Amino acid sequence: MHEDNAVAWFCTYTPLEILDASGLTPVRHFGDPGSLESADSFLHPAICPYVRACLAAAIAGGGPHHAVFVNSCDGMRRLYDAWSDRFRDDFVYLVDLPRNPGAGSERLLAREYKRLMRELSHSWGREITTGGLLEASHAREERRLDYLRACEGIYGAARLRLAMEAHTRPPGDVLPEASEGGGNHGAPVLLTGNLLNPAGLVSSLDRAGASVAWIDLCNGDRAFASPTLPRGDDVDGLLASLARSYLDRHPCARMSEPERRYDLLVERVRSEEARGVIYASLKFCDSYLYDFPRVQKRLQEEGIPLLRLESDYSDGHVGQLLTRVEAFLEML
Repeated sequence: MHEDNAVAWFCTYTPLEILDASGLTPVRHFGDPGSLESADSFLHPAICPYVRACLAAAIAGGGPHHAVFVNSCDGMRRLYDAWSDRFRDDFVYLVDLPRNPGAGSERLLAREYKRLMRELSHSWGREITTGGLLEASHAREERRLDYLRACEGIYGAARLRLAMEAHTRPPGDVLPEASEGGGNHGAPVLLTGNLLNPAGLVSSLDRAGASVAWIDLCNGDRAFASPTLPRGDDVDGLLASLARSYLDRHPCARMSEPERRYDLLVERVRSEEARGVIYASLKFCDSYLYDFPRVQKRLQEEGIPLLRLESDYSDGHVGQLLTRVEAFLEML
């Protein structure tokens, strides 16, 4: 039986409500963007830099290294493989995630959740009850609402840092006040992609004069866009409802609902009165490389200007992108 309650997580499709209801403390890891190379003994350099940054930070830090992964992309699966091999004495678990919506996928995901519960009970000796799962779900919903209230009037890098605090701090912890409003003096834009470092490319958008009002990233606003409140009379009913909620949330490019994703993106551009979209993704991310031409086509049809940027997570090259960003903003 494990003694330490902290469990690392990495993907916004992680069922945090189950971890909370188990009495554990889920802690989102963002890795160390400055030490990617220290993971190269375990992961190929031409793989997701976020994945490499997470492993590098774990190797450098003290244990234990309990972690729950989601099989959301090849990079995340490779991180699970390397983590399992490196930290063999810790609880390391992989949840499978369907790509398609529908009743079949919901049943599959609910079974995955039940399997996770059994493993947690076996490792920590704690049973998840209906009441515990409901309480955890309401606490996560309150955290979502807390974030949306706290980020009102916050832009750019300051907004992304606040979102990362909301991802990291347990429900019930008071979110810190943003130290600055971020870039809110220039052209309003929407930022979309997978996951970025707030001190790199996003800060450069502030410096260039962009007013980033919504951050559609895995570590930004996307996880807070819709509620995840399960309903049911028993644990099985709650798990089925929880699976449906996760599959219905704002999808990332990994999921097989591109049109719904593009509809939501266009709706957000309109609601935020953004003048353009900046599509910024991490290097070596196949899902977002395949996604970009379709996003580009849809936004062109809608008459919405688009700029594509690429990040290596550490963003040591970010100064080279400023000219392109400034030219895009002048065009807006």
